[in-house]
Amino acid sequence: MRGDLIIRELHQMSDLLATVELQRAVWRMQAYECASPYTLNAAIHAGGSVIGAELEGRLVGFCFAFAAKRDDALWLWSHMAGVHPDFQGRGIGLRLKRAQREWGLKQGYRVIAWTFDPMQSGNANFNFNRLGVRAHKYYADHYGSMQDSINAGLASDRLEAVWHLDAPPAIDTAVMQSDDVKLVYVDDGGRLVRTQPPTDAQKRCWIEVPLRLAALKQTHIERAKTWQLYLRETMTDLLAKGYYVSHFVRQERRGWYVLRRDLSLDARNHHAGDEITLEENEQKRDWQGG
Repeated sequence: MRGDLIIRELHQMSDLLATVELQRAVWRMQAYECASPYTLNAAIHAGGSVIGAELEGRLVGFCFAFAAKRDDALWLWSHMAGVHPDFQGRGIGLRLKRAQREWGLKQGYRVIAWTFDPMQSGNANFNFNRLGVRAHKYYADHYGSMQDSINAGLASDRLEAVWHLDAPPAIDTAVMQSDDVKLVYVDDGGRLVRTQPPTDAQKRCWIEVPLRLAALKQTHIERAKTWQLYLRETMTDLLAKGYYVSHFVRQERRGWYVLRRDLSLDARNHHAGDEITLEENEQKRDWQGG
C-alpha cells in the first residue's frame, strides 16, 4: 500500500459529504439510498461516530455508528462500514473496526452490533473470524426490497452480529466432528439438501452458504432464492430454540455457519422456574391472609 493510511474521526461537513460518493462506490447505490452528510452529522451530535480511512488525501473507507438502546443497555449500532472496491483486501476494514472499538470503549460502550446479509460469506468470515462476533437474531427481509446491485434479486434477510468489546477474544477454529449435524448443504451430487434439526440439543449444527453469491445469482437465481429460504427457516428455528451462531468456517472451498446450544440459557430457565415457584407461594400466602 503506497503512502500512510490515516484513520481519523470525521466531523467536518466536507468530510461527511465525501462519504456519499464512497457509499455509492462500495454498495453501488442510488443517491437516494445513501446516508446523507446531515444524517451523519446528527448521529455524531447524538453520541455516535463516523470514522474515516484516508490514503494520500483520499477517503477510501469509513464506518458510521450511532447510539442505540437494547433492553436496558446502551449499544453502539454500526450501520455502515465499507472500503472502496479499489482498496479492498488490504486490511483497511479491520483497522476501521478496531478504531471503532477503541472509540466505543472510550465513550463507555461495551457492545457494538450490526446486521449483515448471512448469504454473503465474505462478510461472515470477516465478522466471525477477524472480529469474533456472535449472533443470536435473524431478521427476514429486514429492509424490504433493495435494488442496489449487491442486494437486488434476493430478500434483504439479515443476521445480527454482536461484538462484546471488553470480552476476551473468542475466535477459534471449528472442525466438523462425527456427531455434528449438517442441516443445509450441497450433497456430492450437487443437490441442495435441507434436513431436520437434531433432537439432541448438545449437538452442533452446520449450515452451508455459497462462497460466491454474486455469481450464483447471475447463473442460478432460483437456486439462490431456495438456498436463502432454507437458511432462513433453519436458522430462525434454531435461534428460537436457544442456539446461537458461534463460528463461520471456510474449508475445502465451502462456507459453513456453526450453531451451538446456549447452555447458560438452560441454567437461567432452571433458576427462573425456581423463582416463579417461590413467587407463586408468596401469592398464595397473601391470598390466604397469612
